[in-house]
Amino acid sequence: MIGIIGISYKTAPVEIREKFTFSKEEIVPFADFLQHETDISDIVLVSTCNRTELYFSQTKHDKLTASNEVIAAIKKFKNAEEQCSRYFYYHFDANAVKHLFTVAAGLDSMIIGEDQIIGQIKDAYLHCTNAALTDAVLMRLFQKSFEAGKRARTETGIKLGNLSVSSTAVELCAQQLGDLSNKSVLIVGSGDTGSLALQNMVKRGIGQSTIINRTQKKAEPLAAKFNSRVSSYLNIEKELSQHDIVIAATGAPHYIITQKMVKKASATQKQIFIDLAMPRNIEESIAEFDNIQLYAIDDLQHVIDQNTESRKKSAEKAELIINQIADEFNEWMISRSLRPAIRSISKNLSAVHKQELELFRHIDSEEVKDAVHQYTKHIVSRYTRLLIKNLKDITDNGKNTHSLEIINDLFQIEDINRRED
Repeated sequence: MIGIIGISYKTAPVEIREKFTFSKEEIVPFADFLQHETDISDIVLVSTCNRTELYFSQTKHDKLTASNEVIAAIKKFKNAEEQCSRYFYYHFDANAVKHLFTVAAGLDSMIIGEDQIIGQIKDAYLHCTNAALTDAVLMRLFQKSFEAGKRARTETGIKLGNLSVSSTAVELCAQQLGDLSNKSVLIVGSGDTGSLALQNMVKRGIGQSTIINRTQKKAEPLAAKFNSRVSSYLNIEKELSQHDIVIAATGAPHYIITQKMVKKASATQKQIFIDLAMPRNIEESIAEFDNIQLYAIDDLQHVIDQNTESRKKSAEKAELIINQIADEFNEWMISRSLRPAIRSISKNLSAVHKQELELFRHIDSEEVKDAVHQYTKHIVSRYTRLLIKNLKDITDNGKNTHSLEIINDLFQIEDINRRED
């Protein structure tokens, strides 16, 4: 069984989602905790600003038990209150496959077709695979999701327009402030989201830009690329008052810009603060100041809506691609159910071959022995192929589970055609 337990911007507000974000450092400890609590060990955990989704492969529990136990384990690990359960959703098997492929293609994103999600899924998959947390089913599932995401973007028009939360944030600033050539931006965090925000600011013609990162050296290559200055993390309070736009996008699990800091900075010009982090980096009470407008991820929706209509037809084409690749994966999954029966057929007929050869041990002629061996090998091979073909036909390639159960029971008998003494 493939399962997904998730929470996203569609089901929960930012103050709930941030309770269930996972850093990379938490994934392996959580996997150990999950295995202890549920006996589920094969997982991929995707955690972004808009969603946290746990993908798992298991055969121990039914769907209801699996979903209840996994949600309980997540809440226990995150020390979350009981009522949070209502924000979670779950999908299984074919629905889970379709959901992942839809997410990878950017069709489930706040911005249809955005590019950042596919990189985030790849990072999550590689991290979990390198930690030996994925089985063959999850490995193939995620490889096919990358194929679905790539084809949906290259074969349709869903990439037109703003393609990320970062670029939408810049669009919002342009709408609010107009010409950005005489404005300045402070980017706090030089990761993927912060880098994209700075890149889009430069494209929009921002006058000046400053980067602050906890590790200053990591910000220097980005600053050099976009002709920005780098400031120390210790100077963040001082820098707040000197910029028209402040964008926070770090992985810190707490506020890095507080109401107290903003009040002390005491900027007089109109300022826009945009919090692109999850958990949030900017204390929401700074919005109380008259000269400040604060936007969190969910506040960008009205800008996103303006760019959505042009992509809807392209999304329909992308759905067809996703369905095709999902069907291919589901066929592979179904065919896997035939493997035990195929192994049993091969094993039992090989035993027949060996038993029949034992009857010719007394023959002295090596030539005759070899002829008997080749003949029985040929018969076994021929009937193995015939039985496997009939197996696939009778079970509709594994889809007819009732027939498959009968055949599995039949070929569990050892030493078939045992010769009576």
